Amino acid sequence: MTTHLDELDTGLRALVEGTASVTGEAFFRSLVRGVATALAVRWAFVAEFAGVRTRVRMLANWDHDHFAPEEEFDLSGTPCEAVLCGEPRHYPQGVAALFPRNTDLAVMGAESYLAIPLRNAAGDVLGHLAVLDERAMPAAPRELALFQVFAARAAAELERVHTERALREREARLAAILGSALDAVVCIDGARRVTFVNPAAERVLGCCAADVVGTPLERFLAPSFRALLDHHLAAPAAARPSLWVPQGIEAVRADGSAFPAEATLSCTRVDGCELTTLILRDLNDRHQAEAALARLRQEKAYLQAQVVGEAHEIVGASAAIRELRTQLDKVAATDATVLLLGETGTGKELLARYTHRQSPRRERMLVKMNCAALPSELIESELFGHEKGAFSGAIATRKGRFELADGGTLFLDEVGELSLPAQAKLLRVLQEREFERVGGTRPIHVDVRVVAATNRDLAQMVEQGQFRADLYYRLNVFPLQVPPLRARHDDIPALVAHVLGGLQRRLGKPLHGVTARALAALLAYPWPGNIRELQNVVERAAILATDALIDEADLGLAPVRPTFAVPPLPAAAPLPAVTAGETPPGADAASLEAVERRHIEATLERCGGVIEGPKGAAAALEMHPSTLRSRLQKLGIRARRR
Repeated sequence: MTTHLDELDTGLRALVEGTASVTGEAFFRSLVRGVATALAVRWAFVAEFAGVRTRVRMLANWDHDHFAPEEEFDLSGTPCEAVLCGEPRHYPQGVAALFPRNTDLAVMGAESYLAIPLRNAAGDVLGHLAVLDERAMPAAPRELALFQVFAARAAAELERVHTERALREREARLAAILGSALDAVVCIDGARRVTFVNPAAERVLGCCAADVVGTPLERFLAPSFRALLDHHLAAPAAARPSLWVPQGIEAVRADGSAFPAEATLSCTRVDGCELTTLILRDLNDRHQAEAALARLRQEKAYLQAQVVGEAHEIVGASAAIRELRTQLDKVAATDATVLLLGETGTGKELLARYTHRQSPRRERMLVKMNCAALPSELIESELFGHEKGAFSGAIATRKGRFELADGGTLFLDEVGELSLPAQAKLLRVLQEREFERVGGTRPIHVDVRVVAATNRDLAQMVEQGQFRADLYYRLNVFPLQVPPLRARHDDIPALVAHVLGGLQRRLGKPLHGVTARALAALLAYPWPGNIRELQNVVERAAILATDALIDEADLGLAPVRPTFAVPPLPAAAPLPAVTAGETPPGADAASLEAVERRHIEATLERCGGVIEGPKGAAAALEMHPSTLRSRLQKLGIRARRR
């Protein structure tokens, strides 16, 4: 007996000495070996819950004279199940027979079992310490007391391991949060030295953490920002509130460049030391995001313009329209440049949309630009875009119409209004399929099909030096003459029915058509404003009509004879027979400028010389007042109000 107690004391001393200076895995391995030696048993292991409380994993496993592999096993049907419910268990003998479902006990030849739960300071069970032997293991108070000492030491170490593991996980989560933050996070100590920066701060400040940590924060602050920080830190830490500065300050990068920023300052104490956290946001990123959002909205507007309020087909069955549709179907399948020629209001934009829908590029965007609606100094920026800082107000890089139309179709309306510098750039894009943004130097390659339209005589403009000859020949690949409405009177009934169909939905009133007298008036009118004028007349009549049928009185058309001759049409679209109200054959032909002058003078006379306003000449001609004044000055017409 004395020999056994001496062996027990020797094992205890060996256990204490073996676990005194080690932690973690080394501690548990030393523990199970020491326990097996001190209690003279074959097997000893320590285990913890494996995520769920029905399964455990071994932290260390001793078998006779060596460490066995650590295993995981389910608790159901094992002697460990009752232990991990919170009570020690001791089976002096016959343990394999007591737990027949645990076949490993029989395979091992285990006869006895002793285990004790490992609890943390709060009393929660974390795992257990167990020993098994091939011989019977009678209860001995001294050995049980020693075993409890071993278990208490193991529980303390297991709790420390769990705490350390949880701390590492929290630190990893915090590091992941700070690392993924888009805003710069900078921590400074009481001496205003940087103690921490996250990856976003490295990017915003333009330097790595090794170059920042330990340096004064002032190097990254503009004077106004430095004064704000001085005022904030002057207050006692306990009475210092968090501070948010949404704008109006500047920070400085490592290279000395300043940038607008917003900031948040908060103070705390860690281990008795004052710590200030600065969260910094580069407002340039916000400006770029806003510019990107504006571009997306612009693209959305382009897409909506293609589907909202558009006719899906060309309305009309006259010989001129049938021939025009046939030619469009042929050219749409190619990438050839199309030049649509015709008077204002004849539906050239509709024909451009039809060409795009019939082309292989139909899945991409149709981008439209009215060259006459923008000042000459802005046309290049609209066509080709601009770089950030290219001119005053260019706060972000902006894509032009050519980039937006890449892979699709670009419709240039009123192409004759382009300035000569813009014509030169347009020619280069058509020839080289590349351009530079305004203020840029990098060539941008695009694949764009161009459909151009104009109501001017480009050939005459070339002779007068107002239009580049090389650009004219580049655009004039497939010219199409769009007939005016007065040359396709057969289509007027179908056009009126189409317009009324849309108005019936918009106005919410029954509109079944027009009376015979109204149709006769529509057919007799010369339509100087073409289809656009027809749409406006029918819409006004639909609003005024008190019946389901529009009458002649609702139209408000005066029996006006046209003051110009009908221009010749292509051979494929012969001019139909002249009806009442049109210029008879053989009338003197006039130049386009003379026709335009007479038409404007007649309109001014009808409007009493008034240019602006709903009843002014600009509204009647569907022109902007400033555009009309420019035309008056060019044509030498003086507007006299009556």
